Amino acid sequence: MKTGSAARPGEWVRVKAVIPADIRFPLERANGVQVLKSAAALARAGVHTTLLVRRTDPRTTREILALYGLEPHPDLAIRRLPVLHRPGSFVLPRASFLLRAAASTLRSLAHGAVVLTRDLQLADFLLALPKGRSRRVVYEAHAVEALLYGERGALYGTAERPNPVKLQRIAGREARVWRRAAAVVTTTAGIRDSFAEAYGAREGVRVVPNGCDVPAERTFPGLPEDGRILYAGQLYPWKGVDVLVEAAARLPEARLVILGGIDGEGDLPRVRALVESLGLSSRTEMLGTVPQARVAEEMRRASIVAVPFLRTAMTERHTSPLKAFEAMAAGRAIVATDLPSSREILEDGKDALLVPPGDPGALATALGRLLEDKDLALRLARAAWEKAPRYSWDSRAQALKSVLEEVA
Repeated sequence: MKTGSAARPGEWVRVKAVIPADIRFPLERANGVQVLKSAAALARAGVHTTLLVRRTDPRTTREILALYGLEPHPDLAIRRLPVLHRPGSFVLPRASFLLRAAASTLRSLAHGAVVLTRDLQLADFLLALPKGRSRRVVYEAHAVEALLYGERGALYGTAERPNPVKLQRIAGREARVWRRAAAVVTTTAGIRDSFAEAYGAREGVRVVPNGCDVPAERTFPGLPEDGRILYAGQLYPWKGVDVLVEAAARLPEARLVILGGIDGEGDLPRVRALVESLGLSSRTEMLGTVPQARVAEEMRRASIVAVPFLRTAMTERHTSPLKAFEAMAAGRAIVATDLPSSREILEDGKDALLVPPGDPGALATALGRLLEDKDLALRLARAAWEKAPRYSWDSRAQALKSVLEEVA
């Protein structure tokens, strides 16, 4: 890759990337896993990568990396920025992180780095700078934020209504970032198309889905015989876990394992109450939020992984779920909601069964079919397992590296 003024004409140097991410470290939620795994994979791909995160944990970086099954890498630098805290305040830690991350990122830009960020507010700020620095900003979109904010109340089961002024402000940021960023990465084709519909077409957009861990040495593991159905993820209403519980109530032979839910939020008691009301307590395990290594262990014990999203404007085209990719890598049979976003990665009857969203009867039928037809479950699981390498974190890193090199 040729660089600009930082290198002599014709000289080839390695690209440097800085990834500012306003997350706790560690963060077991999907966005925390996605950011860290992507950064680590970029480092393995030969990109000198600096990840900026919040300093929130006294453990060493090595200890925290181990929670994700990662080792330190010479090309991965993790800078843990101190943030200011005030009880009950979201604004203060957010603002202090943005200020520190912006200062660090500006220094990196001055030394020829490329910025890769999914932080819309930070991207908008950087892209307001003189062109010489701002042109090396790549925005990674996991949703159209204006659309997500607009239906937030329905997604999370609250009475929240969008503030028109805030909605306009978010849309304005997205329009500016979409127009000005050197490149835009979207995790689904649906997100790319939604941006184009909202803000106009542009060049330099690459669809790069999320990923999963795929070991170099692979042997198809087969399927367990005990009929365990696994759900892994948060318990927000739009995730569809309530529909899955209702479906499991129609399958007396099934055991249900639910990973996810945050203490202090209303989703965990809501789902637990539904389990109890349907008489499923004796054959349902609700394990809460667990380390990623435990998620992988439970996935190996399951026969089927369910991805039962409801249909919303956001899920229709914007979801690139880590758990679906992880199920593929683990060689598990998958039952997922039939949405355009699902069809970007799964094929009904070939590597998964796809069912109508929000329909517990249809979901129960598909799950029951796989519990009874072991040959079908095995065939779907093997097909998904064989396709998993194209969605590995390392494959994702190669696609991102190509974008970063073009920008640099």
